[in-house]
Amino acid sequence: MAGPMIEDDKSIMKLTQRDEEILRFINEFGYCDIAQLMVRFELKKTWMYRLVQRLVLEKLVRYFPVLNSRHRIYCLTSKGATYTDLPPIDRVTVGQYRHHVALVYVYLKLRKQYPSMEWVSERRLMQEKFSNGLGKRGHVADGLLILQEGKKIAIEVEISVKAKYKIEKILREYCTQLTIKEVWYYCSRPVLPTLTMLAAKIPFVKIFRLDDFLNAK
Repeated sequence: MAGPMIEDDKSIMKLTQRDEEILRFINEFGYCDIAQLMVRFELKKTWMYRLVQRLVLEKLVRYFPVLNSRHRIYCLTSKGATYTDLPPIDRVTVGQYRHHVALVYVYLKLRKQYPSMEWVSERRLMQEKFSNGLGKRGHVADGLLILQEGKKIAIEVEISVKAKYKIEKILREYCTQLTIKEVWYYCSRPVLPTLTMLAAKIPFVKIFRLDDFLNAK
């Protein structure tokens, strides 16, 4: 991860509405890559890179390599986070990275399917949980999808196999959360058999194969 940055609070660039939308999108998820930004803002790579690079030069956004030196991910500096209502992230672990990438793409796909939806990220759910004095206890969904009519759907992305008892515990928690009307799981192929078996008698849990969902036209 990149080292500490010296941040200058004096900005010489007036931010556009799109600049601020880019900052909010990045920080809602904590970090993302240029390909995800291209999908979200429907821009070609050259234009997207120019916009992000301006924010980097203004010390609102920083980047660092992950997995290999050619692949960059972008997150906000402390200065950039002042344009959002979430703090910047302080680190990225390789173990979380693959799950995070899949989650962002699930969000982008859902956003196309449900243009009027509201999305509450895991970061925001965690913030709300702590602000309500609930601490670290209990499971927090990867995201919350709120449809136009107000229906709340918990979104879960599973790409690695969890212990059976952990899945059962999460499912039991959802059974007690009356405000959550459905839980949608997007799973890699190895996860499907166990999750399908455990959720077989829980009608509000829907299971989708992750690659089929992301690749569907």
